[in-house]
Amino acid sequence: MFQKLLSRMSRKAVAGLVFGVMLALGALMAIAFTEPSTSPSSMQEPLNSSSTGNLNNEKNGSGSGTNDTPYTQILGGVDDYNNNSTMPSDTYSASWTTCNSGNSYCGTGDATNANKQDPNTGLTWSNWLDSGNSHDWFWANNCAEPGSASDPGTCVNNGDAACQCVKLTSSKTGCEALSGWRLPYQKELMQSYIDGSWGNLSSANYSYWSSTTNSYNTQSAWFVYQNYGNTNYNIKTGTTKVRCVR
Repeated sequence: MFQKLLSRMSRKAVAGLVFGVMLALGALMAIAFTEPSTSPSSMQEPLNSSSTGNLNNEKNGSGSGTNDTPYTQILGGVDDYNNNSTMPSDTYSASWTTCNSGNSYCGTGDATNANKQDPNTGLTWSNWLDSGNSHDWFWANNCAEPGSASDPGTCVNNGDAACQCVKLTSSKTGCEALSGWRLPYQKELMQSYIDGSWGNLSSANYSYWSSTTNSYNTQSAWFVYQNYGNTNYNIKTGTTKVRCVR
């Protein structure tokens, strides 16, 4: 029947019919593959929305000293250290949990080492180790010292094999000598500053080792000051203070 219908139509009519069908299919495909329209403001909204985190609150506070007063939060503010005075009241800070017997020392059961927990990251931070004495990175990270039987050679130049961490399995050192604790990563230390380590953690006005190696100087690792957020690197055989997370 369809063939009879086509035979009665002129070639021009058939061509027009085919062209119309093709146009219709093209329109349907365009609709199917069109991406949803998104305005610039709606694309940026998640990064500025408190519902997705606290990015819009991660601000430094207003200075309170004679020289710091002009540096209001709206103009960028000052660092949490605030010239070793009180942390600015309008700076961003998470609500840290003090570790005590009532919360089983933030769930660690460790009355000696647990200091406070940052609820933003879920990390519990220790007091500083060894009464605040400084140690090299290998000790802090439970690694065999360069030149030892477990890690022969020296850690002096970028790429030296002895700069790698060979974990100790007995007679552990640093954070891993404490059951369940480890040395924090560089970004965990940096986030602790953002969340208000200076106003919350004990002994925060010092630099602390991270477990993170400098990618272009593997004889060095990163450390972070928890009072004003500065991060830098030091040779792994150098000494810096140590605190742990879990």
